[in-house]
Formats: sequence, C-alpha cells, structure tokens
Amino acid sequence: MKKISLLFFVLLCLPLGAQQNIISPTQSVRNSFAIFVDQATYDACKEEIHAYRDVIEKDGLATYILYADWESPEHVSFFLKKYYDEQGLEGAVFVGDIPVPMIRGAQHFASAFKMNQDVYDYYDSSVPSDRFYDDFDLKFRFLHQDSTHHQLYYYWLTGDSPQRISCDIYTGRIRSTAKGEAGFDQIRNYLRKVVKERSVENPLDVVVQYTGDGSFSNSLIAWKDQSYVMQEQIPAATQGHANNAKFYLFAMYPYMKEILIEEMKRDDVDLMLFHEHGVTERQYLTGAIPNEYEEDYYKSGKRLLRRQLRSVEKRGNSVQDAMGRYIKEHGIDSTWFEGWNDPAVIAEDSIEYAKTGFELEDIRAIGPNPRVVILDACYNGDFRDGDFIAGEYIFGDGKTIACFGNSVNVLQDKSSTDLMGMLACGMRIGEWTKNINILESHIIGDPTFRFARPKGMPRIKMHSKDPDYWLAVMEHNLPVDIQGLALYKLFELKYEEMSGLLLETYKSSPYYMLRLQCLHLLAHYNDDNYVELLKLASDDPYEFIRRKAMYYMGRVGRNDLAPYMVNAYLEDYLAKRIAFNMSFSAHHLNVELLKHFFKDAVMNDNEYIFDKEEFWENVENTINSAERTLTECWRCVIDTSQKPSTRDFYLVVLRNNPFPHMAYDILNVIGNPEDDLEIRIALAEALGWFVRAYNRVEIINGCQAILDNQKDLDPRLSDELMKTINRLKEYTR
Repeated sequence: MKKISLLFFVLLCLPLGAQQNIISPTQSVRNSFAIFVDQATYDACKEEIHAYRDVIEKDGLATYILYADWESPEHVSFFLKKYYDEQGLEGAVFVGDIPVPMIRGAQHFASAFKMNQDVYDYYDSSVPSDRFYDDFDLKFRFLHQDSTHHQLYYYWLTGDSPQRISCDIYTGRIRSTAKGEAGFDQIRNYLRKVVKERSVENPLDVVVQYTGDGSFSNSLIAWKDQSYVMQEQIPAATQGHANNAKFYLFAMYPYMKEILIEEMKRDDVDLMLFHEHGVTERQYLTGAIPNEYEEDYYKSGKRLLRRQLRSVEKRGNSVQDAMGRYIKEHGIDSTWFEGWNDPAVIAEDSIEYAKTGFELEDIRAIGPNPRVVILDACYNGDFRDGDFIAGEYIFGDGKTIACFGNSVNVLQDKSSTDLMGMLACGMRIGEWTKNINILESHIIGDPTFRFARPKGMPRIKMHSKDPDYWLAVMEHNLPVDIQGLALYKLFELKYEEMSGLLLETYKSSPYYMLRLQCLHLLAHYNDDNYVELLKLASDDPYEFIRRKAMYYMGRVGRNDLAPYMVNAYLEDYLAKRIAFNMSFSAHHLNVELLKHFFKDAVMNDNEYIFDKEEFWENVENTINSAERTLTECWRCVIDTSQKPSTRDFYLVVLRNNPFPHMAYDILNVIGNPEDDLEIRIALAEALGWFVRAYNRVEIINGCQAILDNQKDLDPRLSDELMKTINRLKEYTR
C-alpha cells in the first residue's frame, strides 16, 4: 500500500499531458525489463511492441510496457528507479521519441570529447547520453530544454555527484530515422525482424573486423594483435572454417568498400567490428588510395586539394588565400587546383570520394546482415536528431539487430573490445556494455539480444553481490572475459584484497585481455602495486598494453619509471603508437633525467642501432619539443600578466597534459583571489585530469584547503573544486 501511495503522489505532481499507461508483465520472475514508448509510436506499433515483449519474456525477463507523451528525462527516470528498487529491473529500451539527456560538465566521463562549453553552442558542446538513465547515482542540475530540438534536455553534472560511471542497468535506443508513418514502418519492420531472429539459437562463431585508414596510426604492429585477441574472446570463430574470422585492413585493396559490402551481405556473419573514423552520416573506410604508379599519386593529391578548396568555399573563407597557403606549404603550383569549381570535375571527384566510405544511403542499399555491429568511430551512434549511421544499420532490410556506437567523438587510443567475449558466452549485449560504458557509448537496437550459450557454459549469476562467488569464478577454467567480468564485479563490491589480486592476476595470467583489465582497474588504488604493474606492462607481449603503459607512466610522473619508458621505446620504436605516447609523455617526468637514461641506453647499451648519433639526435629533439610545451604552459598558467586568450589555450593543453609537477603552482593560482575567476575555475577543472599523478592525494588536500579557508568562493569555483576532489578520490582506494 505504501508503494502504491508513493507512485500515486508522483503521478499527481506530473503535468496532465504526462500521464502514462503501464502494461504489467505476463509472468513473474526474479528480474525484469522495461520498454518505454512514446504514445504515438505505441498506437502505431502496438502489435509489434507486444510481440517484442513476448520474445523478451520467453528469454526469462518479466517485461513492462510503459507508454506516454514523456514530458522530461525525470519522468522516465522515476519509473526506471522504481522498478529497479521494487522489481529487479536489469535494463530498458527506449522506443520512438523518448527524451534525450544532453550532458555538460562531464567531459571526463567521455574518452575524447573536450569541446569548449563556453564558446560553442549547447547543441554541439553537449553529449547525448543515456548514462542519465542507467547510472542512478549520478547527480545532475537541470539547465533547460532545447528551443528547437524539443526532445533534447540539457543537464550539468554537479560537483557532489560520484565522478565515475557505474551503471545500475543497461539501456538501448530504437529511434526511427524517418518521420511520420515512414518512421513507424521502420520500427514495425525492425521489431518483426527482432522477433524472427530471436526465434533461432545462433552461436557467435563468425566475425569480421575492419581497420580503416588512420586507425592506430596505421600501425601494423598494433593491427596484428587483433587476431590473437579474437582467439581469446571468441574462440569459436578462430576454430571453424576459413571464412569464420576475417581481419581486413584499409590498405589491402584500393577500394575496400567493395569488399566490405560483400561481407555485410553475408547471411552468416554474427559480429562485425569497425575501427574507423566517422561522423553522424558517414563511415570513413579508406583515405588516399594506394597506387602502383607515380602519376596516380599525383591524381590523388590533386583530388584531395580540390576537395579542401571546396570546403574552404563552403565555410565562407577565401579560396585564393587557401591556394596561396597550400602553394607555400607544399611547394606546388596552381595547376594542382585546376577544376576545383568545374561541375564536371566536381561530379568525377564525388564519385571517387563515394568509393572511400559508407554514406547513409549506402547502408540502406546494402541491408546489412551482421547481427551485431560495433562502430568504434566518432559520431556513428549520434541518435540526438535525424539520420545516423547506426540507425540505418538496424532499420535496414538485413538481419542486423543491434549496434554499439558513440554519440560524439571517441578516443582512438582505447580498447573497444573489453569483455566482448561475454557475447560469445551467450550473455545479452546490454549485460556486456553495462560494465564498460563511457559517456558517449550506446546500444542502438535491442539491448536484450544475445547469441546462443555454448555447450557446457554455466549460467553466470550476474546479480550476485557475494565476493566469494566471483573469486570462485576467477579460480575456475572459464572463458577469459568471464574472469574479467569477475574482476569488475569484485572491484564494484570493493573487495578488500583487490589491489593484490589484480597485480597477482596480471603476473600469472597468459591472457592479453585479462591482463588489460588488471591494467584498467589497478589505477584506482593508491599503492605501489600500480607502479609495479606499469613496469611489467612496459614489456608486455600485447602491443596495446605496452602502448598504454607508456602513456600512463607519464601520467603518474614518477622518475623511477624513466628507465622503463626508455627501454619500452628502444625495444619497439617502430611501433607508431608507442613512439607517439613516448613523445606525449616524456615531459611528465624530469626531462634531464629522462635524457640521461636515453642517451646512455642509445650510446652505450645498444648493439642494433646503426647510426647512434643520428638516433639520439632524433630522440633528443622529440624530448626537447615536448619540454618546450611544458615550459610555455607552465609560464602562461602562472603569469597573470599574460592575455586571457593565451592562458586559456594552455588551460586546454593541461587537460591532455596533466603535468604532475605543475600541480602545486596550479593550486596557488586557484587559491589566489586576485587572479581572474574564469582562469581559476578552468584550472580547478584541469586538476581533475590528474587522476594518475603520483601526488594526487596532495592535490585533493590542496583543493580541500581552498574550500575550507576561503568562505566567499564563487559557487562555480566551489562546485569545480568539489568535482575535482571527487574525481581524484576515485583513484585513491
């Protein structure tokens, strides 16, 4: 009776137009699921929605249907939390026009998105994110509803909120890309497809991976490990026929689009994974086409310059100025631009350009069949408004059920397949993504979809809160990503011996992906185990672990890591991402000490470098260049006489370069009431990126001292200091 009264009170408080209808499950089981639908979509697709509900219930989830003219994200969130608390809700799907939270002040939750929120408009500088719905602990302050795109609602992550994503449920989106009746047709046809595909027990044993131009810096050393990781995560694909596991690279064929279309049309492909660059309406597959003859390279270069000039004109800038700049930069003449505005040449160039990527209309024409598609790319999952790539995949005439994509730009240097082997074990796609979500990642399609459970695979008690159960999972000979899942569960349960367990697991495990999860999780512990793991990781056989170890050693900033950075680079300096991360991390340590170790190793301890003088000169130039960035950043941040625009630029630099040894001077600027308030707020935010710094506890104490000692702080500065404190505390277990 008490629960009914609470619901009745909340419903009375909602506007008249916000009344909702609730259809209860047809069965009673421990865990539940919810389908949220807008009123118009429900009226148009009622039969298909109920059939979809029946399929989910057949798979063991009591399923609610809630339909209404949803007034706000809070309206939806209320029912999510209610059913989570009272009915064991494990996930939800948003069908049709469900409010979209647009998140601000939370760029540290995103992998790469750092657009200036003070300069760019709200629509572009906010992140569409359903973490508002599926992480119940996060706290937001409502800002406003978009005046043009009425389905968008802007929120600010508050300083007193938890500063780490930890999803309580999983969610998915089924939003049509067409309007009116055509959009309803999309949803009806999609749900019929889901019902049909889920009537078949289909194991995950056929996989296609594609790496596009620009991914991993086009490093073959990085690319080669994909097949090894696949053997760990989806072994059935690598133990079957020749066509069961395919790994494509952009340089294998002049126009890889033709090859990929054939792969996407295959009826038997279960999972397709794209590593590529993207925007909302395009997947970039290849860049300049590899050619056999010199003349063809000239043609490609001219075509690229013509396209750039058209972009300059489209932006309203001077084409003549751009031509002059290109001539000076590239040492070319005006013949390289001939035909840039000729309609016939434009048409020819457009045909060539179309061969290098997938546009929205391409996806519609192909009708993709891979049941699950992972789009490791920027903006391909941007569902906020209109057409988008992931939407076209699921609404195509093929068999694609779900995409996992990103609503804004995403970091290239991240692992996009963490725990992906859970899918091969018969777990729902939402159960997988719940553990690895970042701010921008979303399931587009049915989040309850799963592949068949392999023979002999036990059911995992996903909702267990017993550490002993998850420790037992670790001890049994279960698939690698089930062991990785156990580590995540123990981490969430705050298992007391977690730091030692992670280090020991890293040392003893033969699995690339399990060692990688240890690298991820141990960063949150404030002891020497993480530094010891980084030292070991600098020589790991998995390139991605070596690459990230190089990066993280710089972020920690301890000088005892210098010899390991030097050795990791010298052992693998042809690995482009490792070399890049060395140049990006060198100035986070004592530069002179790092030079000493480098020069000694190059000149005295190396037998295989032919020209040691030239090699050392190149290394020294790289380090010196990084040091100049540090010096200029340090000077401009603390020098109050610098122009605000100059200081602002280096505040952005600090986000990507959180120099640990600058922290104390930064705290002094923040604590100086005479300095510019906007600079102080920006610096307080910048300190939140020092999560791995060896002195992060001192940074926390410094921020807290400013809060305690300056009672008249501007509320925005107080909020940012509190947010930084809470961000850094997530890494001080």
